[in-house]
This record gives sequence, structure tokens and C-alpha cells, in this order.
Amino acid sequence: MNLDKIVKNLAGSGVLGGFAGGAVSGALMSNKKTRKVAGTALKVGGLAALGGLAWKAYQGYQAEQQNGARTPTNQTPVDESVWRGLTPEGFDLDPSESQPDSRALLMVQAMIAAAYADGHMDTGERERILQQVDAMQLDREEKALAFDALSDPLSLKDLCARVDCPEVAAEVYLASLMAMDRERLGADIYLEALSFRLGLPQPLVDQLHASLPVPEQSAVA
Repeated sequence: MNLDKIVKNLAGSGVLGGFAGGAVSGALMSNKKTRKVAGTALKVGGLAALGGLAWKAYQGYQAEQQNGARTPTNQTPVDESVWRGLTPEGFDLDPSESQPDSRALLMVQAMIAAAYADGHMDTGERERILQQVDAMQLDREEKALAFDALSDPLSLKDLCARVDCPEVAAEVYLASLMAMDRERLGADIYLEALSFRLGLPQPLVDQLHASLPVPEQSAVA
């Protein structure tokens, strides 16, 4: 079973990202066209691409630290020694993993939890989501995993309790960011709480936001 199929189908159907696609950082966060590009990156690149983006963000963070950048004093201190010397191999994601404790499945669960970060799902939303999942060309095991994740999203506490290394922490945050619509109520609060529980340095958080693709300029709004 390949969890990439679940991720790509959910991203393509609009289930992830507050039913609108992913999200990117900075002044473009409210731009629906930009959110669509991030959602497309998730749909096309899948879980393996997510690991590569997290590694790219870590490289940017590491370069800043080597240049003497410091975390502002008004931000929560973290143990930055945990984030030294990470390797690209540590960010590898295997979409074929399907065990209950696999990293790939954790990314799917993180995306679902982020998509519902406002704590609300009305009857119409639920019916539309279930119809979309039912229409996906999934085998029985894949469909069961998708339904489980959609019907019972992990709490922030339970999600973070499953993170066992800094590489996974960065990937969980990035997966959550890509799946979330920042215009929905509670989105920024959720991301701030998530980064705190994961122990992410703020400069790394900034790099994770900056790692998402920005669309080319177009005359079409």
C-alpha cells in the first residue's frame, strides 16, 4: 500500500487545506492562488517531496546559525543543540510504509488534524468529505486508513507525542502548514501551539514557511 495515493487524492479533492488547498508563508498567505500552488505541490510531489522540502528548510536554518543569527529574546527558548548535525537521510520519507507507527502515516494524520484545526466540521462538510474519500480509487486498507484519519483526527497532544526525532518534528509542522487554510479561525493559533510542542526554533519555523513554493505572477486573479 502506498500512502502517497491517499495524500494526493485528499489534496486533489480539497479535503486538505480547509477544503481550499495548502498554505504558504509571508504576505502571500491570504492569496488563494498561492494556497492552490502549495496544495498542488502536495498533490504532485507527495510525501517524498515533503521530506525534501523539510530538509531544504533545515539547510536554510543551519546556514543562518552558522552566520551568527540569533533567536529574538522575546521568543520561547528551545534546545538548539538538538537541531545540529542533521543529515538529508534523516528527512527521508517512505510512502510505502503503512504500519500504525510509520512516519508516512503520521504525516497523513498531521495533515488531517491541521485541516480541522478550527475544531468544527458541520454536517455538510462531513458528508462532502466522506463522498470524496468514497470516490477515491483506493483499496480497502487504504480507504480504511483514510476514513479513520478523517473521522477521528489526532489531538495536538497525541500528534506531538508520536514525534520521536527533530527531523519528524520539522516534517509534521510542514505537513500541517501545507494542509491548513490560514484564513480559517484558529489556524495561526494552532500552528504556534504546534511549533511550541514540537520544540521548533523560530528561525526554523520561518524557513519551513519560506520553503513552500510561490506561484509565478499571472494576470489571472
